[in-house]
Amino acid sequence: MSGNGELKNVPTIKAYKNPDFLGAATSRHVRIMCELYEPMQRLDKHDISNYFIIVGSHLVMQPEDRKKHISGLEQQIKKLTAEEEVEALQAKLRFAQKMQAMDKYYVMAMELGKKLGEWNRQRAAKGLPSYHVSTGGGPGIMEAANRGAYEAGDKTLGFGASRPEWGSLNKYVSEEGAFEFHYFFMRKFWMAYKCMGLVVCPGGFGSLDELFEMLVLLQTKKISHPLPIILLGEEHWKKAINFNYLLECGMLTQSHLDMLVFKNSAEDAFQYLVESVRRAEESGETEQVETAKRRRLEGKPSTPSRKDRS
Repeated sequence: MSGNGELKNVPTIKAYKNPDFLGAATSRHVRIMCELYEPMQRLDKHDISNYFIIVGSHLVMQPEDRKKHISGLEQQIKKLTAEEEVEALQAKLRFAQKMQAMDKYYVMAMELGKKLGEWNRQRAAKGLPSYHVSTGGGPGIMEAANRGAYEAGDKTLGFGASRPEWGSLNKYVSEEGAFEFHYFFMRKFWMAYKCMGLVVCPGGFGSLDELFEMLVLLQTKKISHPLPIILLGEEHWKKAINFNYLLECGMLTQSHLDMLVFKNSAEDAFQYLVESVRRAEESGETEQVETAKRRRLEGKPSTPSRKDRS
Protein backbone atom coordinates (compact mmCIF):
# COMPACT_ATOMS: atom_id res chain seq x y z
CA MET A 1 0.00 0.00 0.00
CA SER A 2 1.37 3.42 -0.96
CA GLY A 3 1.51 6.46 1.32
CA ASN A 4 -1.82 7.74 0.00
CA GLY A 5 -3.53 4.45 0.80
CA GLU A 6 -3.56 3.17 -2.78
CA LEU A 7 -2.96 -0.57 -3.19
CA LYS A 8 -0.06 -1.58 -5.46
CA ASN A 9 1.12 -4.89 -6.86
CA VAL A 10 3.68 -6.67 -4.68
CA PRO A 11 6.99 -7.23 -6.56
CA THR A 12 7.89 -10.90 -6.85
CA ILE A 13 10.99 -12.90 -7.68
CA LYS A 14 11.18 -16.48 -8.85
CA ALA A 15 12.88 -18.85 -6.44
CA TYR A 16 15.68 -19.80 -8.85
CA LYS A 17 16.53 -16.08 -9.25
CA ASN A 18 16.36 -15.25 -5.53
CA PRO A 19 19.93 -14.71 -4.26
CA ASP A 20 18.84 -14.73 -0.61
CA PHE A 21 17.25 -18.15 -1.03
CA LEU A 22 20.07 -19.62 -3.13
CA GLY A 23 22.72 -18.35 -0.72
CA ALA A 24 20.99 -19.67 2.40
CA ALA A 25 22.14 -22.73 4.36
CA THR A 26 18.85 -24.46 3.55
CA SER A 27 19.75 -24.33 -0.17
CA ARG A 28 23.17 -25.91 0.18
CA HIS A 29 22.00 -29.04 -1.63
CA VAL A 30 20.96 -26.88 -4.62
CA ARG A 31 24.41 -25.29 -4.81
CA ILE A 32 26.07 -28.70 -4.55
CA MET A 33 23.95 -30.02 -7.41
CA CYS A 34 24.95 -26.99 -9.50
CA GLU A 35 28.62 -27.86 -8.97
CA LEU A 36 27.88 -31.43 -10.03
CA TYR A 37 25.85 -30.82 -13.18
CA GLU A 38 27.26 -27.58 -14.62
CA PRO A 39 30.77 -29.04 -15.07
CA MET A 40 29.29 -32.25 -16.51
CA GLN A 41 27.30 -30.34 -19.13
CA ARG A 42 30.19 -28.05 -20.02
CA LEU A 43 32.69 -30.90 -20.38
CA ASP A 44 30.22 -32.76 -22.61
CA LYS A 45 29.52 -29.64 -24.67
CA HIS A 46 33.21 -29.17 -25.43
CA ASP A 47 33.91 -32.87 -26.08
CA ILE A 48 36.29 -33.24 -23.14
CA SER A 49 36.33 -36.99 -22.61
CA ASN A 50 39.30 -37.58 -20.31
CA TYR A 51 42.16 -35.70 -18.74
CA PHE A 52 45.50 -36.14 -17.06
CA ILE A 53 45.87 -34.32 -13.74
CA ILE A 54 49.22 -32.66 -13.04
CA VAL A 55 49.76 -31.34 -9.51
CA GLY A 56 52.63 -29.85 -7.53
CA SER A 57 53.83 -26.82 -5.62
CA HIS A 58 52.32 -23.40 -6.35
CA LEU A 59 55.61 -21.80 -5.23
CA VAL A 60 57.93 -22.83 -8.08
CA MET A 61 58.73 -20.42 -10.91
CA GLN A 62 60.26 -20.45 -14.34
CA PRO A 63 64.04 -20.24 -13.61
CA GLU A 64 64.45 -16.96 -15.54
CA ASP A 65 61.63 -15.37 -13.52
CA ARG A 66 63.23 -16.57 -10.29
CA LYS A 67 66.54 -14.92 -11.20
CA LYS A 68 64.74 -11.63 -11.87
CA HIS A 69 62.87 -11.95 -8.58
CA ILE A 70 66.10 -12.57 -6.64
CA SER A 71 67.83 -9.67 -8.38
CA GLY A 72 64.92 -7.39 -7.50
CA LEU A 73 65.06 -8.40 -3.83
CA GLU A 74 68.82 -7.80 -3.72
CA GLN A 75 68.37 -4.32 -5.18
CA GLN A 76 65.64 -3.48 -2.67
CA ILE A 77 67.80 -4.63 0.27
CA LYS A 78 70.63 -2.31 -0.81
CA LYS A 79 68.29 0.68 -0.67
CA LEU A 80 66.86 -0.03 2.78
CA THR A 81 68.21 1.22 6.10
CA ALA A 82 65.55 0.11 8.61
CA GLU A 83 66.76 -3.13 10.23
CA GLU A 84 63.32 -4.78 10.41
CA GLU A 85 62.63 -4.14 6.72
CA VAL A 86 66.05 -5.48 5.75
CA GLU A 87 65.54 -8.67 7.81
CA ALA A 88 62.11 -9.26 6.27
CA LEU A 89 63.47 -8.96 2.73
CA GLN A 90 66.51 -11.08 3.56
CA ALA A 91 64.15 -13.86 4.70
CA LYS A 92 62.32 -13.60 1.36
CA LEU A 93 65.65 -13.66 -0.46
CA ARG A 94 66.81 -16.81 1.38
CA PHE A 95 63.53 -18.54 0.55
CA ALA A 96 63.78 -17.55 -3.13
CA GLN A 97 67.35 -18.84 -3.31
CA LYS A 98 66.32 -22.13 -1.67
CA MET A 99 63.49 -22.56 -4.17
CA GLN A 100 65.84 -22.28 -7.16
CA ALA A 101 66.64 -25.99 -6.86
CA MET A 102 62.93 -26.81 -7.19
CA ASP A 103 62.27 -24.59 -10.20
CA LYS A 104 63.44 -27.34 -12.56
CA TYR A 105 60.05 -28.94 -11.96
CA TYR A 106 58.34 -25.91 -13.50
CA VAL A 107 60.31 -26.64 -16.66
CA MET A 108 59.47 -30.36 -16.52
CA ALA A 109 55.75 -29.72 -15.98
CA MET A 110 55.69 -27.25 -18.86
CA GLU A 111 57.47 -29.70 -21.17
CA LEU A 112 55.09 -32.49 -20.16
CA GLY A 113 52.05 -30.26 -20.72
CA LYS A 114 53.32 -29.33 -24.17
CA LYS A 115 54.01 -32.94 -25.18
CA LEU A 116 50.56 -34.04 -24.00
CA GLY A 117 48.90 -31.09 -25.74
CA GLU A 118 50.59 -31.87 -29.06
CA TRP A 119 49.72 -35.57 -28.73
CA ASN A 120 46.09 -34.76 -27.92
CA ARG A 121 45.77 -32.50 -30.96
CA GLN A 122 47.07 -35.31 -33.15
CA ARG A 123 44.45 -37.63 -31.65
CA ALA A 124 41.71 -35.06 -32.28
CA ALA A 125 42.71 -34.86 -35.95
CA LYS A 126 42.11 -38.63 -36.16
CA GLY A 127 38.75 -38.40 -34.39
CA LEU A 128 40.02 -40.21 -31.28
CA PRO A 129 38.84 -39.48 -27.69
CA SER A 130 40.54 -36.54 -26.02
CA TYR A 131 43.01 -36.54 -23.13
CA HIS A 132 43.48 -32.96 -21.95
CA VAL A 133 45.95 -31.48 -19.49
CA SER A 134 44.21 -30.52 -16.26
CA THR A 135 45.43 -28.90 -13.04
CA GLY A 136 44.15 -27.12 -9.97
CA GLY A 137 44.33 -23.91 -11.99
CA GLY A 138 46.76 -22.11 -9.69
CA PRO A 139 50.32 -20.80 -10.09
CA GLY A 140 53.59 -22.76 -10.02
CA ILE A 141 53.46 -26.33 -11.33
CA MET A 142 49.81 -25.89 -12.28
CA GLU A 143 50.56 -22.82 -14.37
CA ALA A 144 53.50 -24.60 -16.00
CA ALA A 145 51.44 -27.62 -17.11
CA ASN A 146 48.58 -25.45 -18.38
CA ARG A 147 51.09 -23.22 -20.14
CA GLY A 148 52.72 -26.12 -21.96
CA ALA A 149 49.38 -27.42 -23.27
CA TYR A 150 48.31 -23.88 -24.19
CA GLU A 151 51.50 -23.32 -26.18
CA ALA A 152 50.79 -26.60 -28.01
CA GLY A 153 47.48 -25.08 -29.10
CA ASP A 154 45.34 -27.43 -27.04
CA LYS A 155 42.44 -26.80 -24.67
CA THR A 156 43.61 -26.92 -21.07
CA LEU A 157 41.61 -27.28 -17.86
CA GLY A 158 41.80 -25.79 -14.39
CA PHE A 159 39.71 -26.99 -11.44
CA GLY A 160 40.07 -24.07 -9.08
CA ALA A 161 38.93 -23.52 -5.51
CA SER A 162 38.38 -20.33 -3.55
CA ARG A 163 42.03 -19.57 -2.68
CA PRO A 164 42.40 -15.80 -2.10
CA GLU A 165 46.21 -16.05 -2.09
CA TRP A 166 46.11 -17.42 -5.65
CA GLY A 167 43.66 -14.91 -7.07
CA SER A 168 42.01 -15.97 -10.32
CA LEU A 169 42.93 -19.06 -12.33
CA ASN A 170 46.22 -18.84 -14.20
CA LYS A 171 45.98 -17.23 -17.62
CA TYR A 172 46.79 -20.44 -19.53
CA VAL A 173 43.53 -22.19 -18.59
CA SER A 174 41.09 -22.25 -21.52
CA GLU A 175 37.78 -20.45 -21.05
CA GLU A 176 35.74 -23.61 -21.65
CA GLY A 177 37.88 -25.51 -19.13
CA ALA A 178 37.95 -22.90 -16.35
CA PHE A 179 36.09 -24.08 -13.24
CA GLU A 180 35.97 -22.58 -9.76
CA PHE A 181 34.36 -24.57 -6.97
CA HIS A 182 32.94 -23.36 -3.68
CA TYR A 183 32.72 -26.88 -2.27
CA PHE A 184 36.13 -28.48 -2.05
CA PHE A 185 34.73 -32.01 -2.21
CA MET A 186 33.04 -31.21 -5.53
CA ARG A 187 36.39 -30.00 -6.87
CA LYS A 188 37.95 -33.28 -5.73
CA PHE A 189 35.15 -35.24 -7.39
CA TRP A 190 35.66 -33.59 -10.77
CA MET A 191 39.45 -33.81 -10.61
CA ALA A 192 39.13 -37.57 -10.12
CA TYR A 193 36.05 -38.32 -12.24
CA LYS A 194 37.52 -38.20 -15.75
CA CYS A 195 41.13 -38.57 -14.63
CA MET A 196 43.05 -41.21 -16.58
CA GLY A 197 46.47 -40.47 -15.11
CA LEU A 198 47.98 -38.46 -12.24
CA VAL A 199 51.41 -36.82 -12.33
CA VAL A 200 52.62 -35.53 -8.96
CA CYS A 201 55.50 -33.08 -8.86
CA PRO A 202 57.08 -32.04 -5.55
CA GLY A 203 54.61 -30.04 -3.48
CA GLY A 204 53.07 -29.44 -0.08
CA PHE A 205 49.95 -30.63 1.71
CA GLY A 206 47.68 -30.05 -1.30
CA SER A 207 49.80 -32.16 -3.65
CA LEU A 208 50.22 -34.89 -1.02
CA ASP A 209 46.47 -34.88 -0.41
CA GLU A 210 45.76 -35.35 -4.11
CA LEU A 211 48.32 -38.15 -4.32
CA PHE A 212 47.06 -40.11 -1.32
CA GLU A 213 43.40 -39.58 -2.11
CA MET A 214 43.89 -41.10 -5.57
CA LEU A 215 45.83 -44.00 -4.07
CA VAL A 216 43.02 -44.68 -1.59
CA LEU A 217 40.42 -44.59 -4.38
CA LEU A 218 42.45 -47.22 -6.24
CA GLN A 219 43.10 -49.32 -3.14
CA THR A 220 39.39 -49.39 -2.23
CA LYS A 221 38.35 -50.07 -5.86
CA LYS A 222 36.32 -46.85 -6.00
CA ILE A 223 38.40 -46.36 -9.12
CA SER A 224 38.31 -49.80 -10.69
CA HIS A 225 40.21 -49.16 -13.92
CA PRO A 226 44.02 -48.99 -14.11
CA LEU A 227 45.17 -45.43 -13.48
CA PRO A 228 48.87 -44.55 -13.76
CA ILE A 229 50.25 -42.50 -10.87
CA ILE A 230 53.62 -40.95 -11.63
CA LEU A 231 55.86 -39.32 -9.04
CA LEU A 232 58.08 -36.93 -10.96
CA GLY A 233 61.51 -36.62 -9.35
CA GLU A 234 62.51 -39.97 -7.84
CA GLU A 235 65.24 -38.62 -5.55
CA HIS A 236 62.90 -36.02 -4.06
CA TRP A 237 60.05 -38.44 -3.42
CA LYS A 238 62.19 -41.14 -1.86
CA LYS A 239 63.54 -38.54 0.57
CA ALA A 240 60.14 -36.97 1.22
CA ILE A 241 58.33 -40.27 1.93
CA ASN A 242 60.13 -43.33 3.25
CA PHE A 243 58.17 -45.92 1.30
CA ASN A 244 60.61 -48.71 2.15
CA TYR A 245 60.15 -48.15 5.88
CA LEU A 246 56.36 -48.30 5.50
CA LEU A 247 56.86 -51.59 3.66
CA GLU A 248 59.26 -52.97 6.30
CA CYS A 249 56.92 -52.26 9.22
CA GLY A 250 53.90 -53.73 7.44
CA MET A 251 51.96 -50.52 6.92
CA LEU A 252 52.11 -51.05 3.16
CA THR A 253 52.46 -54.11 0.95
CA GLN A 254 54.36 -54.40 -2.30
CA SER A 255 51.04 -54.26 -4.17
CA HIS A 256 50.47 -50.80 -2.69
CA LEU A 257 53.85 -49.59 -3.89
CA ASP A 258 53.22 -51.10 -7.31
CA MET A 259 50.52 -48.46 -7.79
CA LEU A 260 53.30 -45.86 -8.04
CA VAL A 261 55.94 -45.29 -10.68
CA PHE A 262 58.90 -42.89 -10.45
CA LYS A 263 60.02 -40.85 -13.45
CA ASN A 264 62.76 -38.25 -13.77
CA SER A 265 61.93 -36.43 -16.99
CA ALA A 266 58.99 -35.04 -18.90
CA GLU A 267 59.74 -37.41 -21.79
CA ASP A 268 59.66 -40.51 -19.59
CA ALA A 269 56.41 -39.43 -17.92
CA PHE A 270 54.87 -38.65 -21.31
CA GLN A 271 55.80 -42.02 -22.79
CA TYR A 272 54.40 -43.84 -19.76
CA LEU A 273 51.05 -42.02 -19.97
CA VAL A 274 50.74 -42.55 -23.72
CA GLU A 275 51.52 -46.24 -23.35
CA SER A 276 48.88 -46.59 -20.63
CA VAL A 277 46.28 -45.07 -22.98
CA ARG A 278 47.36 -47.37 -25.82
CA ARG A 279 46.93 -50.46 -23.63
CA ALA A 280 43.54 -49.30 -22.34
CA GLU A 281 42.24 -48.59 -25.83
CA GLU A 282 43.50 -51.85 -27.29
CA SER A 283 41.75 -53.82 -24.53
CA GLY A 284 38.49 -51.89 -24.93
CA GLU A 285 38.83 -50.68 -21.36
CA THR A 286 38.51 -46.98 -22.19
CA GLU A 287 35.06 -47.36 -23.70
CA GLN A 288 33.87 -49.49 -20.77
CA VAL A 289 35.09 -46.90 -18.25
CA GLU A 290 33.36 -44.03 -20.06
CA THR A 291 30.08 -45.96 -20.25
CA ALA A 292 30.21 -46.85 -16.55
CA LYS A 293 30.91 -43.25 -15.53
CA ARG A 294 28.10 -41.94 -17.68
CA ARG A 295 25.62 -44.41 -16.21
CA ARG A 296 26.60 -43.52 -12.65
CA LEU A 297 26.02 -39.81 -13.28
CA GLU A 298 22.62 -40.67 -14.72
CA GLY A 299 21.76 -42.55 -11.53
CA LYS A 300 21.94 -45.98 -13.16
CA PRO A 301 24.04 -49.03 -12.18
CA SER A 302 27.56 -48.97 -13.63
CA THR A 303 26.85 -52.21 -15.49
CA PRO A 304 23.71 -52.37 -17.67
CA SER A 305 21.12 -54.93 -16.64
CA ARG A 306 20.07 -57.72 -19.00
CA LYS A 307 16.94 -55.70 -19.80
CA ASP A 308 19.03 -52.62 -20.74
CA ARG A 309 21.20 -54.73 -23.06
CA SER A 310 18.25 -56.17 -24.96
